[in-house]
Amino acid sequence: MTYARARLWLGISGVGVMVLLCLAGLIWSWPYAVFNGWGTDWAEEAAGLALIVLAYSLLHVPIDYIGGYWLPCYFSRQCLIFSMWAAQYIRAILFQGMVLLTSAVVILEAGQWGGRAAALAAIAAWMLLMVELQDRLAVWVAGLYPETKNGVLYLGGMDAGFAGGLAGLPGRERIVMPSLWQRLLPAHVLEVEMARRRAARGSRMRGLLVAVVFNLSGFWACSYLPGAGVTNLAELLTTALGFTLWSFVGLLILPTISRWGVFELDQAARNSGYDRQQFEAVVREIDQLQDDEPKRPRGVETIFHPVPSVESRLDAYEKAKGAKGAWNAARYALYLSWPCMGFLSRAVHCNSGRPELWVMLPVD
Repeated sequence: MTYARARLWLGISGVGVMVLLCLAGLIWSWPYAVFNGWGTDWAEEAAGLALIVLAYSLLHVPIDYIGGYWLPCYFSRQCLIFSMWAAQYIRAILFQGMVLLTSAVVILEAGQWGGRAAALAAIAAWMLLMVELQDRLAVWVAGLYPETKNGVLYLGGMDAGFAGGLAGLPGRERIVMPSLWQRLLPAHVLEVEMARRRAARGSRMRGLLVAVVFNLSGFWACSYLPGAGVTNLAELLTTALGFTLWSFVGLLILPTISRWGVFELDQAARNSGYDRQQFEAVVREIDQLQDDEPKRPRGVETIFHPVPSVESRLDAYEKAKGAKGAWNAARYALYLSWPCMGFLSRAVHCNSGRPELWVMLPVD
C-alpha cells in the first residue's frame, strides 16, 4: 500500500460515508425530523444553520485526522507536531464554517424573499466572490504566508502538496505559486510552471464556467426534490443533501475534461520551446512533492484523478496536439460547492485533513 493509494482509499471511504448519510437523510426525511416546526425568525434560522455546519464539521474529524495527520506521519511524508496540525485545523474549520454559515443565511433569506430565482442569484454572486477572493481565502483559512515577487503571489505553508494555481475573476487572474517550490525546485522547473500558468487563462475560464453551471444547475434541480426548497431550514437541508449527491456525480464525470485541461497547458509549454526532457524533469519533481504516484491504472485515473499521472502526461506530450479542456473544472466545482451547502468539498483524497488544500485544491 503506497501513500497515494492509501489516500485514495481514505477519499473513497470519506466520500462514501457522506453520500450514504445524505442518501439516508433523503429517504428517511431527516431534515424534517430535526427542523420540523422551526420558525422563520432570523436568529432561529441562523442557529439551525450553525447546527448543520457543526454537525458537518464533527462528522469530518476522524477522516481529517487520518488524512491530515496520521497518514502523512505513517508514510513519512510529513510529520508535524500534533499541536501545530491541530491549531491549523481548528483555525481552518472555524473560517470555513463562517463562510458556509454566512452563505447559507444569505441563500435562505434570498429564497424567502424571491424564491428559487433569488436564491440562485445569491449563490452565483457568492461563487464569483469566492473566485475573486480565492487567494485571500486560502490565506485566511489555512494561515498561509503571502509574499509577492515580480507580480507573482507566493504562499508559504507546511504542506508540500500545496501547488497554488490561478486566483481572481477572468481578466483579473493572479498567478499563485508555493513558496516551498522556490526553496526545493530548480529554477527551470519554476520557469516551465510559470509558462503553463500564463497560458492557462482560457482553459481556466472554461473550467470555472463548467463548475459554476454544474453547481447552479444541480442546486436548482435538487431544490425540486420532494420536500426540498429554499424557504425554510428543512427545505434547504433537503436541497443540500440532494446537491451533495449531485456533487458525487461531478466527481465521476468532471475529471475527464479537467485532465484534458492539463494536457492543454502541457502543450502550451511544449509550444513555448520546452522539450520532452525538460518537461519530464518538471512533472516528476512536482509529483514527488505531492503523492509521488507517477503511474496509475487507467481505470483508477479515469474515475478518481482530475490531474493525470506523470506517465499519462509524458505520453500525451507528443500526441495531444491541439488538446482543449476545462482546467481544474472538477476541483473548482468542489471549492465552489461551499455556497450550495455541498458536503464533499473536503472529503476527497487530495485534501482530506489538509487545510492548505481546501481552498486551492491541487492543480498540476
